[in-house]
Amino acid sequence: MKKLLWILCLIGGILLGREANIAAAANLRYVLNELQKEFSSSHANDKLQISYSSSGKAYTQIIQGAPIDLFVSADEEFPQKLYAQGKAPQKEQIYAQGVLVLWSANPEIKITSLEILTSPNIKHVAIPNPKLAPYGRAAQEVLEKINLDKTLAFKLINATSISQAHQFVATRSAELGFGAFSLIDKADKKVSYYIVDKSLYAPINQALVLTNYGKNNTLAKEFKDFILSPKAKKIFEKYGYIVNE
Repeated sequence: MKKLLWILCLIGGILLGREANIAAAANLRYVLNELQKEFSSSHANDKLQISYSSSGKAYTQIIQGAPIDLFVSADEEFPQKLYAQGKAPQKEQIYAQGVLVLWSANPEIKITSLEILTSPNIKHVAIPNPKLAPYGRAAQEVLEKINLDKTLAFKLINATSISQAHQFVATRSAELGFGAFSLIDKADKKVSYYIVDKSLYAPINQALVLTNYGKNNTLAKEFKDFILSPKAKKIFEKYGYIVNE
């Protein structure tokens, strides 16, 4: 009888589908959309609910008990903290490395180096909040390395996430902005971007981790494994991330 009930529950789960809540860094919006579609092609009855925000905000939500199964961060630090604080059953795993860019949506602006930051024509520079967004932290590190952090302080517009920083640039609220290469529309002829020298900032190693809430969620585990798969790595590369083979 127990075996029959177990089989019926299993069949019911397959027919109704499973669900998983994913908290993802904002720089992943485009690549995760494609990964989700690819994953869903073999998981037709399952549902992935992905929410995007700064990694710092997602971390805080998980600490406060939000029902999040899988955290896909823009750095290693926040997933490491979750594990250290007993909020994740296993250590984080790196899935890709992010690339920092300086960009503009103004067709009259052509970026060939970081020297453009000091131009008197540049009044506003968008930057993700370094306390919440790993790409903002990297941008701040760059400014400190080239000794412009204090000089440009009056130009900087802090954004709550990398998405908002990109929005400031896209709407021309800022002439320039630091952002993620993965979010740049390379086909847009109006866009100019400059890939920042990687020697100017610590590697943006992006990691993921299952939370205690999701440790028994088989769908979350399967999606995590898919993100770490060779097939997913090719998709990450397509969007400009660096991956280890």
